[in-house]
Amino acid sequence: MSQYISKGNLLAIAIGYSLTFFDIFNVPYIINYSSQFFGLSNASILSNLVLVAEMVGYSVGGLVNGFLTTRLGRKKGVILSSMLIALGSLIGITSLTLIQLVISELIIGLGIEGEALSSISYLTETSPPKSRGKYIGFTSLFGFSMTLLVAPIALFLGTEWRLLFLPGILLGGIAIFMRLNLPESKAWIEGIGSRKIIEDLRRTGIFVLVWFLSYAAGYALFSSVIFSLISLKMNGESSLYFSYILYGDPLGVLIGSALNDKVERKTASILTNFLSGLLMIPWFFLSGSSFLVIGFLIMLTQGMKFPPMYSYTAEVIGTEIRSLGFGIADGIGHLGGAVGPIISVVAYSFSPYLGVISMSAFAISSSAFLFIMRSKTNGKPLDEIS
Repeated sequence: MSQYISKGNLLAIAIGYSLTFFDIFNVPYIINYSSQFFGLSNASILSNLVLVAEMVGYSVGGLVNGFLTTRLGRKKGVILSSMLIALGSLIGITSLTLIQLVISELIIGLGIEGEALSSISYLTETSPPKSRGKYIGFTSLFGFSMTLLVAPIALFLGTEWRLLFLPGILLGGIAIFMRLNLPESKAWIEGIGSRKIIEDLRRTGIFVLVWFLSYAAGYALFSSVIFSLISLKMNGESSLYFSYILYGDPLGVLIGSALNDKVERKTASILTNFLSGLLMIPWFFLSGSSFLVIGFLIMLTQGMKFPPMYSYTAEVIGTEIRSLGFGIADGIGHLGGAVGPIISVVAYSFSPYLGVISMSAFAISSSAFLFIMRSKTNGKPLDEIS
């Protein structure tokens, strides 16, 4: 039997991982349509409570699931994450109040962060060294391809927005069933490839800052501010124009996945965050088709960052605390996804341009902190990464 993951097991991980991005991408539509349903303004902080709840779920989920996956194993971690997403989706599809919707996204957030840290840790430890980026890239692409489905489904459902939670229930059940037969990670069982805990904790701390700032920019682009900005710059349905921009994300992941084993992952992570922030600076001054094109390119570079950043984070943290370290970095980092939209909403209330510039500052600052990391990882076995 091969020591590396089989294609069938890779598919089991990818299907479960797709739940992560289906929910991430349906949240902007849920915010937009639920705000109308509950009589809230898109420019209000209250309308973003759903997004904030999910980010808090990510943060708590990173710590809790990171600890459980470190102690109990990667297999149990990926199964637990699918169960949480399915449960949260069940609450979401039956929600009648804003409180129920917030609770739903909180639980889904717990599951999504568990999915991210356990799946990426599992793939990092079970993929061939020279193809590690490709395997993680394929899984990320599988997840981000859900954007191609979310936008038309959300636009079609409109006021029936609760049905956006249905795939989380169905795919969650399929993922749980398929993952029951996954073999446990041998690297986790043997504990090989770990380094000194102090160094791993230092690296985790750096990645907390990197992910916090990167998510602050990324989720601000998913907040109600974007719909307000689109309404300011375009005539027509804001959700439709947002969908045009959003399609840059899965294309970016496709490009990032193709380059993940070819371009050094640290370099790719720096460039994608920096370019995304740079493109935001002139974005506000545009309108019409040029506004949509630059918005598309911003989403494109945002999508391109995920394959190298996910791979790099998991690779440079040792096996002994990989899941916990990834969970702390990505989980606490997701607080940026709660803080970023709030800061952008407040900044936008003073000046729409300040709202956009705040997003740019987050993205560029994230790229700056990545310069602190020195490790090169492409093509190296885990125990050779220093």
